[in-house]
Amino acid sequence: MEDNSTTPMEMRLSEVPGMPSPELELTYTTAIPMNGSTFTENQEVRIGLNVPQDCFVDLKRAYLKYKLNNTGQGGAYLDPVIGGVSVIDNWRVIGGTGALLEEVIHYNTFYALMNSYKNKEVVATLHHQMEGAGRNPGIGLKVNASNANADFGGGVTNITNGQSRVITHRPQSAFFNADRYMPLGFTQGLTYLSLTLAQNGTAMILTTEDEAKTNSYSISEVELHLPILKPGIEFASMFRSAMSSGVPIQIHSVGVQNTQQAMPTGATGEQTLTFSTRKRSVKSLINVLRPSANLTLDERNSVSGFVNANTTEYNFSVGGMRIPAQRIKVQTNINGRDTGELLANTQLALGHYSSDLRGTCAIQDLADMSGGGFSTYLKDNEKANAGLYGKAVFALDLESYNSAFAGKNLAGQGLPLVYHAQVESTKGAQGNGALLLDLYVIHDIVFVLDGTTGVITANS
Repeated sequence: MEDNSTTPMEMRLSEVPGMPSPELELTYTTAIPMNGSTFTENQEVRIGLNVPQDCFVDLKRAYLKYKLNNTGQGGAYLDPVIGGVSVIDNWRVIGGTGALLEEVIHYNTFYALMNSYKNKEVVATLHHQMEGAGRNPGIGLKVNASNANADFGGGVTNITNGQSRVITHRPQSAFFNADRYMPLGFTQGLTYLSLTLAQNGTAMILTTEDEAKTNSYSISEVELHLPILKPGIEFASMFRSAMSSGVPIQIHSVGVQNTQQAMPTGATGEQTLTFSTRKRSVKSLINVLRPSANLTLDERNSVSGFVNANTTEYNFSVGGMRIPAQRIKVQTNINGRDTGELLANTQLALGHYSSDLRGTCAIQDLADMSGGGFSTYLKDNEKANAGLYGKAVFALDLESYNSAFAGKNLAGQGLPLVYHAQVESTKGAQGNGALLLDLYVIHDIVFVLDGTTGVITANS
């Protein structure tokens, strides 16, 4: 036999791969809603995670599938970055005893944030086929006027009235992306997924030609596909014995909390906005700005329509301390344009900084490709493309090192989280009205299974 310490793996010709232990039998189950079959705006969809007794579920390989129906009077367009996932406004996971395990308010916007910082080709191909995202996700749509000048023909997915499109979505969820298999076959009660659907004006976009028509949608044929792992009788018995003896069953993941504030109409100069969070290990902060009125207007891009409000610098007060002490600089004007520092801090906050495999959906291709397209990352409100949506967000990394529970502890600080920003003017998007600020607090979370009671809870 070769000495494994010195022999390269490629030359270990006599080594026999071992069988996995314990052996697990893989099957699939399809969960359907418990409270109906067809759902419309503002309604709740409840899907029970039906896992057989003494089984685990690999939620990282689960996916949600539903048919999105255009029940309005005219054609409607889907969000260019996330497609038909725009219908999911709030995402919750409820434990078998009624305990809240996860809650993401404005889940659709959080998903748009995450997709905006993927490579454009990934969104234009994979997410286009699965979710109906645009074939040109870097497209710039209007924000402070009607969509008369928006290029809806530039790869944005359309659903004709009376027709539908099937959406297949891989959840961007802490519960569905934990670092272990979920032992839901060993828990008390039925854990279920609760989806609150968005308003009609949020879910779909109408052209100016169709804005006078009724805009509405429904979803049907909702399915949650779950990979089930069934261990042998011996392992299941050992696992139950370990639970009953008090061995802690802990599963780590990374979750997100949404907390909101408003920037008033016509705000200029220094803006100080206070947010509330009490998470124990905050890894990063990401602030997303959208015009408040756009959330319900049929002709606006409600979900991924990010704006920058001509912000020139920002930082946060975290636990009473300004971080960073020297503010992060931003400049939208062509003369002295500064986008690199903002993008660097966003990559740090998302954990993408050391990877060259991550990009951003921020280049809109022109019809004839002359000039190679133009950037839609940080919009210049004083130029010809004023009023178009951008992809810029205002982020800050707080993780000491890349590990679990290495973030900032805000649980016992007793001090608010404050966003400080210098806003230069009210041109463009901000001049259109008040802004809604969705602050997404990314934090560590541990799901704990009490072996004695079979109750699973979330600790963050």
